[in-house]
Order: sequence, then C-alpha cells, then structure tokens
Amino acid sequence: MKLISEIIEILSSDTGKLSDALIKTKVLLHKIGHKELVPWVNSELNGYPDRDSVPEYRVLQAQVLVNASNGAYRVTSHHIPMGHLDKKHRESIETARMDQSLAVLEKFTEKDTGHLQAHIPMESYGILDKGLGNSYEIESAWSEIGHTSVLQILTQVRSRLLDFILELNDQFPNELNEEEVKERISNVDAENLFNSAIFGDNTTILVGSSNTQTVSNVNIKGDFSALAKTLENNGVSDSDITALKDAIDQDSSVINDDSKEFGPAVKSWLQTMLSKAVETSWKIELGIASSLLATALNSFYGWF
Repeated sequence: MKLISEIIEILSSDTGKLSDALIKTKVLLHKIGHKELVPWVNSELNGYPDRDSVPEYRVLQAQVLVNASNGAYRVTSHHIPMGHLDKKHRESIETARMDQSLAVLEKFTEKDTGHLQAHIPMESYGILDKGLGNSYEIESAWSEIGHTSVLQILTQVRSRLLDFILELNDQFPNELNEEEVKERISNVDAENLFNSAIFGDNTTILVGSSNTQTVSNVNIKGDFSALAKTLENNGVSDSDITALKDAIDQDSSVINDDSKEFGPAVKSWLQTMLSKAVETSWKIELGIASSLLATALNSFYGWF
C-alpha cells in the first residue's frame, strides 16, 4: 500500500519530519476505516487536552532546583532534599506531564542543549525550606527537565508509530490493489495492533471523544488495577470501583470462561451502574455506559 510505504520512509529517515508522518497516518486511518484511532494522532499534533490524558511515554522526571540564602551565603541552582515531602506533593513537582504539541517539542530539541523550567509557586517555599539547613531560605524554586529527556519523547513517538505501520505493512503488501485492500481490512485487527504498538501490551486504552469512548480489547486479564484505572478515568467513583472488586471476588467460584457470562454479583453491579447513568448521578450517556462497562469487564476476564 503506497501510503504505508511513504510513512515508513519518513519515519525511517534521519531527515523525515515526524509531523508529516502523523498527518499521513491520520489519512491512512480514515482510509482503512479506523477513525476511532485518530484522536491519538490529533493529540500528538495539537497537544493533549489535559495533563491527565498524557500517555506514560510523555511523563518525565524533573529535578527540583532552588536559589537560596541565609544572610551570609547564597546558593544558586541548588538541589534540595525532598524526603520530608508527602508523596503527592513530591510527585507534583518531580513529575512533568508533557502535554505540548509535537511542533513545540521539536522546536525545543532543535537546539543541542537547554532545559525546560516550570516555576514552583511561592506558597510551597515554606515546605521546601525544611529540606535546607543553616537557616537557608528559598528565594526561587523550579522544576527542570533536560534536553535529552524531551528528545526521548520524539524518539518514542517515532519508534511506536513505526512499529504500528510496519505491522500494517505486513497485512497490506504493495502489490494489493485498492479493492483487495478493502477486502482485507475487515480481517485485520488494526485497533489491537495500534494499541499494542503505541501504548504497549497489558494496557487498557480509551480511544475517542468523551461522547464516544470505547475500551480497546488489549489483554489485561486479571489486572484489576488496570480495570479500576479505566473506570476511574470515565467518572466511576472510588466506592463503585470498590463494590466491583467485592463483586468480582464473590463471583470467583462461579465464573465459567467457556460460557463467558458474568456472575450474579457483577451483573447486579452492572445494573446499579446503568441505573446511575439513567439517573445522571453517573454523568455518562446510557449507551456509552453499557458498552464501556461490558468491554472493560470482558477485557478483565480475557473474553475477547
């Protein structure tokens, strides 16, 4: 397939622009009837809508630096101890969720060196001060990410996209004409190939807009934490997730993989959640709720 060959050529070239490959991938996904996978391409091209939706390969470790003085001495760009901070606060300043567009990241990496900085609010200085001795007080504080860390994001996107396109290339060799391609599309699990290549195995991935979300059938069999994360991302409360865990445990002795039927406790939980969708206490459309829950649970049980 000519379009696939063009994308491979761009991704495997030292001078090929990643944004060009993504735009062609967007066209390709439409041509093979998998528009539901386009949001990832759009997010990479335009930036992610919020930091919670940033994939793991865009989450970077940052170092925290300060300028501080005690009246007699002054230190600049100084590393400070962080062990006294609680986990949540420490993570918020030591972790950078890079939601910028690829164009912004590519522009930054055109330079051979440099850092990205995010200033830490003054309200945090009092807590950070406790990590310093000799009566030092913080004048300014910031989180900093190095040039090579940002470059690694671009490498990850290029490598993951190339993996997906190469997998597709195996399914659609160049000698196929347009009619043969259309015939073969229905037999190719492009969505699973995409999720495995882009996000990795054993992960539940949500694709689509907030009004048309679906859960891809990636293998997360028996991984309740992955199931819980999927539900949490779709507005299911902690108490409802805990109730599902209890229901799954109750049904453990009656589940039959051959019949692929949920147990009575899980069925009861599903009915409760669908009722909440109807009553709008769970803010999601009923049709989407039904599909999302069923697909997520099927993925958990390994019933594809």
